Amino acid sequence: MMADSREKALVEELYALIRYVYHKKLADEIIQAFEDAFASRTTPEERITICEQWIDFYRAHRYRKAMRRRRPTSQERLTPCSACGYPVSHRHHLWDVATHGENRVTVQLCANCHELHHLMYNTLARDSERSRKLVLHILASPRLQPQAVQQILGWCRAIMQYEVENGWLETHKVSDRWLEEKLHWADYLRRVESRV
Repeated sequence: MMADSREKALVEELYALIRYVYHKKLADEIIQAFEDAFASRTTPEERITICEQWIDFYRAHRYRKAMRRRRPTSQERLTPCSACGYPVSHRHHLWDVATHGENRVTVQLCANCHELHHLMYNTLARDSERSRKLVLHILASPRLQPQAVQQILGWCRAIMQYEVENGWLETHKVSDRWLEEKLHWADYLRRVESRV
């Protein structure tokens, strides 16, 4: 790639990043300052070096802006948990923000159900032994509502099925055999039935 076309591509990327990070008025002022700086540089190499340094800076700002999450509203906090019905809840992203970015695929969960969801998902999808031990401990509690556990497991498995369909997760991790191996699900269901 010739220096002129490379320089042009870098300048376009730099300006696009600035426009993403800042509102229009401030972005226009920053771009004008770069235009002035570029006009005083005589060689393409100098301008390319400036672009490369500032592109890294604005990429970091773009990432931080993209990862910023909106705070829950009071109404969201006062919404009952979708799994167990507890009267206050958190907004939980069913599609993990780290994997899928900020998204609207959310459900309201209390702190306990929220934690259980993450632990179940990590046990089944990521094969985390630490999470597995905690889930087994939680499932042994007689105070746990079975319908909440089954709802959370259903959400985990639906997410995992979506990830399998997109090639992000191994197929065997959505099987009943894997569920039984990791969570001893049949034993859990027997214990629940014996309590009734």
